[in-house]
Amino acid sequence: MLHNFAADFEMYGVLDAVASGPIDARLSENSTMVGVGMSMEGIEQNPIVYDLMSEMSFHQRQVDLQVWVETYPTRRYGKSVVGLQDAWRILHQTLYNCTDGKNDKNRDVIVAFPDVEPFVIQTPGLYARTSKNYSTLALENYVVKDASNDAYEQPHIWYDTVAVIHALELFLEYGDEVSDSSTFRYDLVDLTRQALAKYANQIFLKIIQGYKSNNINQVTTLCDRFLNLVNDLDMLLASHEGFLLGPWLESAKGLARDHEQEIQYEWNARTQITMWFDNTNTKASLLRDYANKYWSGLLRD
Repeated sequence: MLHNFAADFEMYGVLDAVASGPIDARLSENSTMVGVGMSMEGIEQNPIVYDLMSEMSFHQRQVDLQVWVETYPTRRYGKSVVGLQDAWRILHQTLYNCTDGKNDKNRDVIVAFPDVEPFVIQTPGLYARTSKNYSTLALENYVVKDASNDAYEQPHIWYDTVAVIHALELFLEYGDEVSDSSTFRYDLVDLTRQALAKYANQIFLKIIQGYKSNNINQVTTLCDRFLNLVNDLDMLLASHEGFLLGPWLESAKGLARDHEQEIQYEWNARTQITMWFDNTNTKASLLRDYANKYWSGLLRD
């Protein structure tokens, strides 16, 4: 399973394929399969995907995902809570049911370097298929890249965002029963991050729309809202150790043998998650933003 690139943050997966693929491969005619493995570029995200894949070496038949997902929150949080089972059922059908054939790479606006000419970003269908304040836009409604400009990569959206918001509401409504669980708090922070990030993408498109129509009031109001979202996300992420910048920097510096190395290693750690040594005007690094992170301490400034 190649699931993640650059250890970026996106709640994403194809659980149905994970639950059946290894079994189908082993039982296929003339199969030469010898084992099950994982080759992610980064881990420490999407625990449910790695939980299931880690089991697949030991299963002799396809996993009944309806049962598996229903019991997952009990295993993960240590207590059976019907509301959280309902929430995970929704997440299985949305975030963890990506069937558009695209590998996921997080390109949310908040974690992208702002270096795109606004008129390159097209905004047709901005209000299409919208429920409440959250859009469930098809991919083609996000942006169309100019052939001469590869700088803007459209965010990947494959699920009903309104349904995911409802799952988050269930987390908030029933979470008190397992609030002492670190794994629950991690999932709550991650799901809230996911919802706010997609909402921010929509605000961004409305800012571009206002810019193109010279609507200064719309641009000013929505820019303030967008920047407030960045600050809100930074504060949210600070509430769980799994979303902090500090451990990344300190672990890098901890490998140094002297002060000079410490400076170099910290610089390496900082540039990898931002510009990836993109310091020229003529040949920008294609890896800038590649390892973007939703980490408190990184978003705000």
